[in-house]
Amino acid sequence: METRLLNSFLTVLRAGGITAAAAELGFVQSTVTTHIQTLERLVGTPLLDRHPAGVSPTRAGSLLAEHARQILDLEERMLAELTAAEPSGPIRLWAPESVCAYWLAPALPELRAKLPDVSLSLFPAATRRALAALADRRADLALVLEPSLNPPGVDLVDLGVQQLSLVAASTSDLPRNRPVTPAELAATGVLLLEEGCSYSDELAGLVASSDPTMSPPRFGGIEVAKRCVAAGLGVSLLPTVTVADELADSRLVELRPPAGLAEQHLWLAEPSSRWRSPAVQAVHATLTASIPRI
Repeated sequence: METRLLNSFLTVLRAGGITAAAAELGFVQSTVTTHIQTLERLVGTPLLDRHPAGVSPTRAGSLLAEHARQILDLEERMLAELTAAEPSGPIRLWAPESVCAYWLAPALPELRAKLPDVSLSLFPAATRRALAALADRRADLALVLEPSLNPPGVDLVDLGVQQLSLVAASTSDLPRNRPVTPAELAATGVLLLEEGCSYSDELAGLVASSDPTMSPPRFGGIEVAKRCVAAGLGVSLLPTVTVADELADSRLVELRPPAGLAEQHLWLAEPSSRWRSPAVQAVHATLTASIPRI
């Protein structure tokens, strides 16, 4: 059995359909269809249930997927041990936008100097997407911002508390000598990041406790949110490192947030059952040592 057939099968499951899997793999649709049909002939039973919304695994397909992941892990380990004495190869790291831009950027020169043969790719993503990518083999490592975390099948390293700032335009008349109340936030308006961002979702919950009818706007990125705050469209809760320059030159001001917001920790996550290549181990060690100093 060729491992490329297994890889195509897992990609179909992850993408939810043959067309989407073909696009992800860079194949024409007929190639992926042939891979699935070849597997089904080899095992002698259907592996996918086809329906209008896409595909889902049969019982046999679910069993094959579990073994396929183990086989692909073993292949990766064999190739790494046979072909490289030093850490090398591509590493896919998923992390929130703020972490990619403000935490990882200072660490990348050190990582490149230490590991010249490792190619690190960054993929901005909130927690749910990052953890799903680990489970689906699209990510080797992930960094996530959450108050606490205990997902099944994932090993975690707590890299420490990351500071957040509630910011407003410099012209804001919100109080700065006491915590802002949820009612004041609701009246002023809050600008949230995408759903799944833990601290934005928590702020939305506080606002909803004061005004259940309010539906604050969501923004896809921190830079857009910052500019809208500076324009006086509302307040936003953002990682302090991302607004340091704006606070220093008074484009934004920092407010005292309402009580009840949890501390956000930065977690380094990896699958507990997957073999760790030398490159993954080396990047993991470098990030663990570097991130707290940023």
